[in-house]
Amino acid sequence: MKKLNFILCSFTSIVVLLGGCKKKDEPLDREQYIKQVYLVGANRTNNEGRAIVKLNYANGADAESSFNLSVAVGGSLNVDRDVTATVADAGIAQITNYNNLYLFKPTDIKYQQLSDVLYRIPNKDVIIKANEVYGTTPVYIKTANLNPDLLYAFTVKIAKVSEPDYVTIRKTDSVLMVSLTLINAYSDYSYSIVGQYYNLNTPAVTTSLSLPVRQLKATSYNTVRFFHLSNSEDNASIVPYGVKIQVAADNTLTISSAGTLVISGGGGTYNPTAKKFDIWYNYVVAGVTYQFKGTLTANLPLAT
Repeated sequence: MKKLNFILCSFTSIVVLLGGCKKKDEPLDREQYIKQVYLVGANRTNNEGRAIVKLNYANGADAESSFNLSVAVGGSLNVDRDVTATVADAGIAQITNYNNLYLFKPTDIKYQQLSDVLYRIPNKDVIIKANEVYGTTPVYIKTANLNPDLLYAFTVKIAKVSEPDYVTIRKTDSVLMVSLTLINAYSDYSYSIVGQYYNLNTPAVTTSLSLPVRQLKATSYNTVRFFHLSNSEDNASIVPYGVKIQVAADNTLTISSAGTLVISGGGGTYNPTAKKFDIWYNYVVAGVTYQFKGTLTANLPLAT
């Protein structure tokens, strides 16, 4: 009997010990927040929900450039199943609001809504895979006829999700304003300019020019614009002092006026390895012809 009692007591002790080793329910094993789906960049703390996209000018009237639109799911745990978020156009209200907040001066160029015939999102259903955070879908834009001196934007929102009882749509800061910065292979850098200019009638008398940081503005897939000599890099200088460089397939250059500056000839070459333009052009001021010769050498890429 004593032996039986000992066995029973021992068995009871083992049961108690095993019960005490049962894994506790860890809070981090459960979702700690409401799962919400949102467009990356739509938070209004991010420059009023504006995302800046650098987009290459495409070669051809119907040619398109593209970028990926990103959708994400927030929460302490990744989704345990595939979730589909459907994106849709969100109208002009956020563009108007941005203009009113930041571009209110009469001289400011305001954002205009990109025509819906110039962009397309073929697959509006964006899938976030199980155990993932992001899903993407491509956006295609016709760039050939976009004016480099205007500002374009369009807006998107999430219209619905596949499992609204599992993942909800973020209700605040939910519209993404996509603004476009048009670039090409030559424009996404600052440049240093070194050269000289002189009256063609008195070529021995020259004036040196050294500008450590200048901008080249993309105006098409193979053309950039800069400002003549040391004139200010602003909108008011485009017409009187704008100069265009067109790069041919063999890297030879055609130099022309972007406005009213009279250019009577010009040329040069582009070195794609050194990212350097060797240029010359003749220009006319008050009936007198001058020539500029110099180099434009790329510095570091421009920040986004």
